[in-house]
Amino acid sequence: MSGGTTARADAPDVLVIGGGLAGLSAAVRCLQEGRTVLLAERRPYLGGRARSFPHPETGDEVDNGQHLMMGCYHASFRFLRTIGADHLVHLQKRLSILFRHPEGAPDRLTASDLPAPFHVLTGLLGLRRLAPGQRAALLRVGPALFGTDPERNERLRRMSVSQWLDRMGQPEENRRFLWDIIAVGALNDSTDRISAALFVKVLRSAFLGSRRNAAMAVPLRGLSAVLSDPAERFITEHGGTVLKGNGAERVEIDGGRVTAVTLQDGRRLTPRHVISAVPYFDLPKVFGDTAQLGVTGLDAFVSSPIVTVHLWFGRHFVDEPFAALIGSPLHWVFNRSVITGRGADGPMYLAIVVSGAHALTEMTNDDIVSLACRELRRFYPGAADAVPEHSLVVKQKRATFSPGPATAYGRPGPRTAVRNLFLAGDWTDTRLPATIEGAVQSGHDAAGLVTG
Repeated sequence: MSGGTTARADAPDVLVIGGGLAGLSAAVRCLQEGRTVLLAERRPYLGGRARSFPHPETGDEVDNGQHLMMGCYHASFRFLRTIGADHLVHLQKRLSILFRHPEGAPDRLTASDLPAPFHVLTGLLGLRRLAPGQRAALLRVGPALFGTDPERNERLRRMSVSQWLDRMGQPEENRRFLWDIIAVGALNDSTDRISAALFVKVLRSAFLGSRRNAAMAVPLRGLSAVLSDPAERFITEHGGTVLKGNGAERVEIDGGRVTAVTLQDGRRLTPRHVISAVPYFDLPKVFGDTAQLGVTGLDAFVSSPIVTVHLWFGRHFVDEPFAALIGSPLHWVFNRSVITGRGADGPMYLAIVVSGAHALTEMTNDDIVSLACRELRRFYPGAADAVPEHSLVVKQKRATFSPGPATAYGRPGPRTAVRNLFLAGDWTDTRLPATIEGAVQSGHDAAGLVTG
């Protein structure tokens, strides 16, 4: 690995606009390839939608949105190893997901020791809450994963997940107890809105290949401590420059090239290359008319929200690190006390996540907390009289783009009509949903075009 070369501070080899995970990933790879890098972020912090901050009353690291990763996040784990943070993420040895039901004992999907994809298929057959015929229906999905290339199947690309599950003969119980929670969690919208092709891509990535691909991975610290802080250290220690609270104010394009970029503080940069790692809704703010970039169709993008409810209780009634809730307006419960290794010391800290949370964004925070407490009492007997000591609701109204059939495979790639300008971001054409993996992979790919 080589450090950055010497260059004038106002004329870096690469200017990265945006300090989310895509921008950080791009900056790290450029530095690995010996380029000088300046990263400019408009906000006073890095990490974008994957960051954490201290809770003012408890001091706990609070994520603006709890994230689950998977073993198939190969770009993300490569990035974590590079910045020296892979030890801050726990990867299961095999897939294991606890499904809680409001009535009766919980169920668990556990992969077996068989080769992929039979390790997951045999795990599906072990779901006790489903009748034998319903479990048998789950196996119809396996041949479809083997025999379908979602990127070339035009019929699949026009379908929603709900339509595809109809085609796969999945009964309502299978959807409610399994497919809905996976699809909504992975693609962040309801199954009648999201792309079947993208969902099949997710399932293929997880179920095929290595058995570890399907395993769940959980950050052991706040997202800033796991991702953005180590990345910032890597960048500065390898000769790069990070500017926070000082984004791009004006971009000058002449002769098909970016010739200069003026930052918020007025300094004018003349980089050789520019990587834009801003969200799709901010692209016109930075570049004006995006048609000059060869980027059109941004009006078709629709945002989908995620709501995270953070609750602190004086006693502990949740034992598992995380669980999916079946038949609930809430989707996942994460026991941050267990995940961070604090255990029963101090209050029990839960983070409850709702994806595609359109309805919740219209509710008051107090009503959301009340809803969360009612649902916890339904699923956890020990929560019968539990009242939170502290609460915090985080609404990310623009958490991701909604990957409907019209947008999932109509996204712009990293190249633009401007020769020295490249795009990165989980909304670009990664062939993945808007995830940590998509963001990191996009930054890596955009940097590869600069350094190639």
